[in-house]
Order: sequence, then C-alpha cells, then structure tokens
Amino acid sequence: MSAASQSPPSKLKACAQLVAAALVAAFGLAVGVIAAMHAIDPTHVGLWSGPHAFFFGSLDHAIDVHQLPGSTLYVVTLMIGVLCWKICRELIGFARAGLARQAR
Repeated sequence: MSAASQSPPSKLKACAQLVAAALVAAFGLAVGVIAAMHAIDPTHVGLWSGPHAFFFGSLDHAIDVHQLPGSTLYVVTLMIGVLCWKICRELIGFARAGLARQAR
C-alpha cells in the first residue's frame, strides 16, 4: 500500500475536526453578534437582500439592497445558531473519539 492511499493519522484528523468546529462556532457567534447589533442600530445592521446580494452585516453606503424585516433576521439567526451548535457537537464528538482511539 502506498503512502498516498493511507489515511492521515487520527491525531491530525482530530485536530482538523476541532479547528473546523471552532470555525463553525465562530460563524455562529458572528451571526448572533450581528443580530444583537441589529437591536442597537437597526438602520445600518441586519439581513440585507437585493438582486445581486444577500448577506448579514452592516451597510454604510448605498447599494441596491433592502433590509429584510427584523423578525426574519432573528428567525434565521436562531436557525443558524441551532445548526452551528449541532455541527460543532458532532465534530467535537468525532474528534474526541479519534483522540481516545489514539490514546489506546
């Protein structure tokens, strides 16, 4: 069997899963922060939609987008938060199993 066809060491794989979990958690947290900022400054921060754009964040200059209603932002934030939590939980579980297998 060649070295290219072997799977990476499980410790490296577990660390990559932990990094992926951290990135997913950071994304979920960023969306939550944007929702909180929308409560403070709803005219500049929110969920924006237009013919060529759809994004969370702040808007300081005029482009061809409109802000979706605040209730939409909070529902989408809740859905993204739940999805990020579930993805992180699974990735951390896989990483823990890989590290536990490595320790044996």
